[in-house]
Amino acid sequence: MPEGTEVGGFKVVAATLFGGIEVARYPTLEQAEWRAKQLAAEAERSPRGYIQYLVKPVRERKKRS
Repeated sequence: MPEGTEVGGFKVVAATLFGGIEVARYPTLEQAEWRAKQLAAEAERSPRGYIQYLVKPVRERKKRS
């Protein structure tokens, strides 16, 4: 997604026992799921701890008044 775009799309999140880290954002669900599957397969080949890759929708940030 273009920089500065914060509305819509989907993000890939690396989830661990200690929280999550956003890895990437994609405009479509299919692209995000494909990348999450790639990352999960790579993590399975060379494990560095328990990591699961999840796809979540990007939500619009609330504006402060």
